[in-house]
Amino acid sequence: MRLLTRILQVTVALALVSAVTLWFGARRGDRGFIVEEVTIARPAATVFRWISSDELARRWISDVVELRKGDTSGAGQGAGNFKLVQMVSGHRVDLNLRVAHVVPNQELTLLVSSGEPATGGFSGDANFKLIAGDDYTRLVFTSHTQFVRLGDRIFEPVLTFATQRKIRGDLAKLKLLMEAEQEKHVTPHATSLGR
Repeated sequence: MRLLTRILQVTVALALVSAVTLWFGARRGDRGFIVEEVTIARPAATVFRWISSDELARRWISDVVELRKGDTSGAGQGAGNFKLVQMVSGHRVDLNLRVAHVVPNQELTLLVSSGEPATGGFSGDANFKLIAGDDYTRLVFTSHTQFVRLGDRIFEPVLTFATQRKIRGDLAKLKLLMEAEQEKHVTPHATSLGR
């Protein structure tokens, strides 16, 4: 009986410590913010082509289940809308992406929302900024996500950490793929995401 009581006390203590940690984590000033950067030994035009083309994005974004252009027949839908389904830490995440701002070879901003709006989900933005150097480009990725459901807001620190880890890995993969690819002459044509 004494052992059972001790196990119950330890379990309750662990649950309380976890709850308090998540509660304080969800109230920090930078909740939902992600900042990652990578330096790629390629010109800005080449890097921009890789981040703005849905075909090339399939190569460097890991665990993509589906990436397709949005339905152009619906209200508010158009060529700048995409549906992305990917796995993040073993969980399926459905995203609606809308191109909000494009400065060719310098910046690409996407508005992100949950692919399942009926469940509350999340919304936010993602920004790719390219800073050109002599023989390299520094790619700075920033995003801010706001969660609607109470459960998601409580677990926001865990969700943000898992997403940041995935993005860090994806950017490392982008760098590896781009630097392994032989330098090609980039023709100034419109790309899929950058239209």
